[in-house]
Amino acid sequence: MTMKKSHYEKQVLGYPICIDLQPLGKDLLVQITGGCAPHIGSISVGYWEKGRSHLKTILLPEHRDDIVGDEFAKTLSEHLHIAVTVICGIHYEAPGKDGLAEIVACTERLLQDILTETK
Repeated sequence: MTMKKSHYEKQVLGYPICIDLQPLGKDLLVQITGGCAPHIGSISVGYWEKGRSHLKTILLPEHRDDIVGDEFAKTLSEHLHIAVTVICGIHYEAPGKDGLAEIVACTERLLQDILTETK
């Protein structure tokens, strides 16, 4: 399968969450940013080896971006059987438990959109 550079975006809690896909040879670089202060909070690498996906993560102190980054890296590497590196940084000021659930649900919808388009 040939991947192409693409952009996905949805609004949640008044701010966009953006996903940018950049093919690198047969591999894929994914940038996930959003909220009121996009940044780099985690780097997740999913890679396909010996019939299964493996995952490596770097998480900056006091960040939780790996929750989203790991899901994208693992799921996309399993789906595409390639190496996928995800740089993730989403920040909202005090979104609360319900707000966090909305943010994660939004990223899950974006991931499903990507999976549908890369069948």
